[in-house]
Amino acid sequence: MQEQDRRAVEGMARCGMDLDVLVSCFPSFPKDEVTDVYYSIQNKLRGFDDGMQMKVNCS
Repeated sequence: MQEQDRRAVEGMARCGMDLDVLVSCFPSFPKDEVTDVYYSIQNKLRGFDDGMQMKVNCS
């Protein structure tokens, strides 16, 4: 998968698209690569990635 394709999958995963929907939207991409991108984004969004920390100030 090219970098441009990877960014497209990342963007859709960030919007909350489910893994099954992503795989069906990109049938020409290898399923394992789409799955890797999806879980990478989900881990970052949930704060499991050491490189990304999210702080929220609700005051």
